[in-house]
Amino acid sequence: MGSSVGTAEERLVRRLPLPGLLRRSLEVRMVCTATVIGLLLIVLLLTFVTDRIRSEVFADQRDVILTDAALRASVAQAEFDSTTAVTVDEVSATAEQQVNGAKNSISSSGGVGVLMLRNEEETSTTVVNDLETDTRLRSLITSEMSRALDEGGARAQYWQSVSVPNNEGGTDPGLIVGTRVSLPLAGEYDLYLVYSLASEQRIVSLASRNITIGGLGFLAILIVVVWAFTRWVLSPVRHTARAAERLASGLLAERLSIEGEDEISTLARSFNHMATSLEDQIERLESLSKVQRLFVSDVSHELRTPLASIRLATEQIQDAREEISDPFALRSIQVLSSSVDRFETMLTDLLDISRIDSGNVKLRLEEIDLAQVVDTVIETTQFHFEATGTELRLHLPEDPATAEIDVTRVERIIRNLVVNALEHGEGKPLDVTVAVDDDAVAVRVRDHGIGMSPDVVTKVFDRFYRADPSRKRSLGGTGLGLSIAMEDARLHGGRLSAWGWPADGSSFLLVLPRTQGADGGPGRLSGPGPLELVPQDAPAVARAGMPIDEESSFSPVGPLGPPP
Repeated sequence: MGSSVGTAEERLVRRLPLPGLLRRSLEVRMVCTATVIGLLLIVLLLTFVTDRIRSEVFADQRDVILTDAALRASVAQAEFDSTTAVTVDEVSATAEQQVNGAKNSISSSGGVGVLMLRNEEETSTTVVNDLETDTRLRSLITSEMSRALDEGGARAQYWQSVSVPNNEGGTDPGLIVGTRVSLPLAGEYDLYLVYSLASEQRIVSLASRNITIGGLGFLAILIVVVWAFTRWVLSPVRHTARAAERLASGLLAERLSIEGEDEISTLARSFNHMATSLEDQIERLESLSKVQRLFVSDVSHELRTPLASIRLATEQIQDAREEISDPFALRSIQVLSSSVDRFETMLTDLLDISRIDSGNVKLRLEEIDLAQVVDTVIETTQFHFEATGTELRLHLPEDPATAEIDVTRVERIIRNLVVNALEHGEGKPLDVTVAVDDDAVAVRVRDHGIGMSPDVVTKVFDRFYRADPSRKRSLGGTGLGLSIAMEDARLHGGRLSAWGWPADGSSFLLVLPRTQGADGGPGRLSGPGPLELVPQDAPAVARAGMPIDEESSFSPVGPLGPPP
């Protein structure tokens, strides 16, 4: 069953547009590969360049901010050191003046706010209220930064990256720089300067956008270039493939033009040499085949005259056998008569094969119920049923299985199948089933004898093939019956399939279209037919091992050409 699942998956892939194109077109595969590689390179390039730009812009602006923050802290500390304030109100006024001044000064460097907060470890009894230009900025101060200022002492400078709230309700990337300052009377305070990096972020975003647009443009150019280059490179290969298809269809004069001395020219030269060699060999084989068919036809016709004389002499001897008393002579007469019959049958089969190979066959069509043809075959082979002790189980449909057929040829097909089943059925029951649907009629001959292996099934329609050469034919036969049956089925536009399982018998299924072509050509089968090849009474392991796909070697066995 695994092979069936795999086949279903392959069919599903073939139905999908892109996977189907990838399977069929090298040009599409190369363009898709170039697109994927180009897209990956653009993503990597965008990531790398954007990261580098962001790092460089951040580092430059950080240095500017730290320098500016150090300057503002130094200016504020100098003002505090030089102030003459002696009261808390005067110190508070000086502090507020410095905070506002710092706020105005840092705006040119992207500053958005200033905070001056009393140090938690300060023990002075003079307290100046905390100052802040924006109450939203207090949440940006972390405990880690406060501890760093405590451990660093005076003049130490520390910074952190933060998300600064903006006026649109969102946030922008930014920096907060902290420095310790000393206020007269009030003691140690922490001065925090908050800077926004919104303008730098816009620069990075603009650069990323431009790089992305440029990368996509490059990708589009790359796709066009790869497509054009691939199309140009594969054009000779495509021409070679088309030439090979035309050569395979029978146009043996197909050749490629050779330009240059590169690998493509070598391919074209080799193709032309192969085509010439193939054309010569096919012409020789056709000549040999014509000679063979002519030889078989001529020999068959020439042998008919002496065979007729032998037949006449044999009949005369049989008429006089009552006058012969020698048992050995009587047995010789019987052997001679049966040998003449078999020889005549073989000549007839050879003539039929010769006519089919030469294409000089025209069907004599008439509309008839296939069940009547089966009845005729059963009646003519009744002696063989009695001789082998085989029970016939006939299964006929309720509706007439009428079809346009050449009665003689279809009767020969069914007779060959029945005789073959009797030959290998070992006296076990023989099932003959007739079925019909809107488009086709079918007959299945199922025996329960020695069966066939899968390898035998693939060869059973070969000319003169015998699965067991040591096995003697009890009902005669020339080894051409199934081959001729296959050709007769093909002439009707039908199919003849075989199935077998060792020790469980075999099954042969003939499916014929109910109508033939309007121009006298063979009909067409539009479906699987009204009967299954594998019978319902087949072993479970045999049915489980039967592939669903008709490409299997079990069913159907295709027509075989004449041997060389």
